[in-house]
Amino acid sequence: MTKDSKFWDAVHKKTSGDITKHSYLAEESERFFPRNATICDLGGGLGFDALYFIQKGHNVVLLDISTFALKRAINQVKALKLSKKLLTKQVDFGLGGLPIKDACCDVVFSRIGLNYFPMRETQKLFSEVRRILKTGGKAYLALKSPDDKEEMKFLNSAAVEMEPSVFIEGEQIRSRFTRKELEAMLNEVGISDFDTRAYQEGPDVKRDEFGVTKEKKLYLNLITFTKL
Repeated sequence: MTKDSKFWDAVHKKTSGDITKHSYLAEESERFFPRNATICDLGGGLGFDALYFIQKGHNVVLLDISTFALKRAINQVKALKLSKKLLTKQVDFGLGGLPIKDACCDVVFSRIGLNYFPMRETQKLFSEVRRILKTGGKAYLALKSPDDKEEMKFLNSAAVEMEPSVFIEGEQIRSRFTRKELEAMLNEVGISDFDTRAYQEGPDVKRDEFGVTKEKKLYLNLITFTKL
């Protein structure tokens, strides 16, 4: 187990009780998926979006770095007798590659799973997403946006900017690329048939360390593209 996997195990153990259902983004995106699709969920954590996709009739490959999160996802589908619909793999995206064969997925979905890498590594992951998509397959990739002024104020004061729009907070890298930056990155790796838009999710109810509930919107940039 790597240091990063231990970190994310701790994060998921803390938050698992506050997550009770799939995301808004998963529900809105799934309407455009082909029926009975093979979906790769990148950084899908505890598996609530993956389970939603499975219940809609899809097959899911769930990739995440956290052993705890993947076990939780496996237990969820077992409880519903849907284990054959889920394949899990523990993956460190920071190594740059995805352990998936070429052209085997109808959909690649990622909700805030790709925000932890510098620009070049993020671009390589975009290329990997295109590689594993079938011709005509589509990607739905949501990354945190710098439109969250409160969060950016925190990062600018408490973190170190290692390169434009990429910060180190403690031992964690956090990227907050603008839409223009994302578009330039996609163009540079030869992905042309894409769309980017600002997307707000929530507000979600969160609990702070004192048990007080807070509502907070999630500010995202949503990338969609089709493999030509």
